[in-house]
Amino acid sequence: MVPSAYVHIPFCDSICAYCDFVRIQKNEQFFSSWKEKLIQEIQEYKISNLHTLYFGGGTPSVLSLDDFASIRNCFPKDIDEFTVECNPESLDEEKLASYVSLGVNRISLGVQSFNDDLLKVCRRRHTSNQAKNVIRWIQESGIHNFSIDLIFGLPNQTMEDVKIDISTFLSLDIPHLSIYSLQIEENSIFGKTGVEPCDPDLEADMFEYITKTLEAAGYIHYEISSFCKPGYYSKHNLAYWQDKDFYGFGCGASGRLDGIRYDNTTSLKQYCLKGPCSTYIPEPLSERGMDAIMMALRTKFGLNIREWNLKYQNDFKNHYATVLDTYREYFCFEGECIYLNDAGLEILNTILVDFMMIE
Repeated sequence: MVPSAYVHIPFCDSICAYCDFVRIQKNEQFFSSWKEKLIQEIQEYKISNLHTLYFGGGTPSVLSLDDFASIRNCFPKDIDEFTVECNPESLDEEKLASYVSLGVNRISLGVQSFNDDLLKVCRRRHTSNQAKNVIRWIQESGIHNFSIDLIFGLPNQTMEDVKIDISTFLSLDIPHLSIYSLQIEENSIFGKTGVEPCDPDLEADMFEYITKTLEAAGYIHYEISSFCKPGYYSKHNLAYWQDKDFYGFGCGASGRLDGIRYDNTTSLKQYCLKGPCSTYIPEPLSERGMDAIMMALRTKFGLNIREWNLKYQNDFKNHYATVLDTYREYFCFEGECIYLNDAGLEILNTILVDFMMIE
């Protein structure tokens, strides 16, 4: 059984300055054809069991309730974790009630900052007060498992701005936070207008402050960009990080079946005419094993060495002995698992580069 499914909703009401995902302002010319092809794509798999379902984008909350329901009803009724990405300006109490009736039990809310000036810089359409109101509505709706996104390293953002964002987050009693440093993507508005990245030292100081403050408040830093109260891990994201297969549906989606990754077309026009046009990406077993290492070491759960050895027909400790020795002060072993301590997570990319250098 494939445990998880991701559905990509490529439509947005507006385009944020930092975004380089497959997204387009909602276009009625394409919408009905897109929905028809998406439903066809999902129904071909005749899914009868599913552990997690994730509607991402884009902005899934721009869908009408009828359109949302018609897509959701392609999947089994009982799903352990059903997450929908939402923006504050496109979520209201009526929509939340409908989501709950359709089995949604987790919301991922794109807040990005509680600073109105920074929200304008990012071309976000909501205000800080709107975000706070929506957070309260989510809590009142009965959806107790929800997350917000915040970004640090934004143009002209100061350490004090970050401290205020984290203080506001903690005051709102939110069970999960995904926090990202700003990456200037070439095809984003920031990239096209020459916005300079944050000073690396300031960015590192911001991340250190965020990590220490959240951990002191009782949050678990369970993945490099993810913090949660006990018991509020993102089960869907853990499927990615723990080397599981997953369906990817929709224009711009990616998936993995029988260990083989695939990418659907990113052209909305092509998708509406011909469907997903999936491109499969055959990788040698060694590359797939490396992918598993890269994902697992992002998390506090780490890599199960015994399972990895069996799945990828290799001896992890022997094959990567030089890397394990070079960074021995950063690796921790617990039972069959290896993971990085906090200092190791801070240099994760450096460590992974050395893993990749091993043939």
